[in-house]
Amino acid sequence: MAFTVTSSRRRLAMAALLLLAASGGVIRKFAPDPSVLRDIGTLLLVLWLPAIGNLIAFFVARIPRKPPPRTEFEAGAAFAPQLEAEVEAASVAADVWAALAPDLRQCTILVGRHGFTARLAEPLRQAFSRPGQQTLAFELLHPAVALPKLPVGTAFHLLAGTSGIATGRVVRQDHR
Repeated sequence: MAFTVTSSRRRLAMAALLLLAASGGVIRKFAPDPSVLRDIGTLLLVLWLPAIGNLIAFFVARIPRKPPPRTEFEAGAAFAPQLEAEVEAASVAADVWAALAPDLRQCTILVGRHGFTARLAEPLRQAFSRPGQQTLAFELLHPAVALPKLPVGTAFHLLAGTSGIATGRVVRQDHR
């Protein structure tokens, strides 16, 4: 049988612990100094610690959390490029391209161990159907975080999902 923690059960447990701790204080006050009864009172008195921990957990749960950062571009939002880069498509198996959605524009710019979500003005399949090196504009999901890590001249890898599809180098940043 599963035991579900609810607010009322938590309050009941806290009241019981504080009651036992208070009774331990009373026992300790009236028991002779070197006795087993005084030691039992001391043990009961220590029960206020989990009650205080429970109270702190109650208040921590009430602290409002800020929402997590967004992971997708807003649907229908206009394309606003912040970065231009020279990219060259890597040799990617045909089944990787077939697995991608035909209208997928979102990709990941990978610099060392840092990855930044970006999107292109056109779908990835269309952009990388042209052979050779080309200059593409990227819109970054979180430009304030990404742009300082992507100065002009930075080399990067471009991922679609978990597959590497291109390599590139930053040519220009557009701070708007």
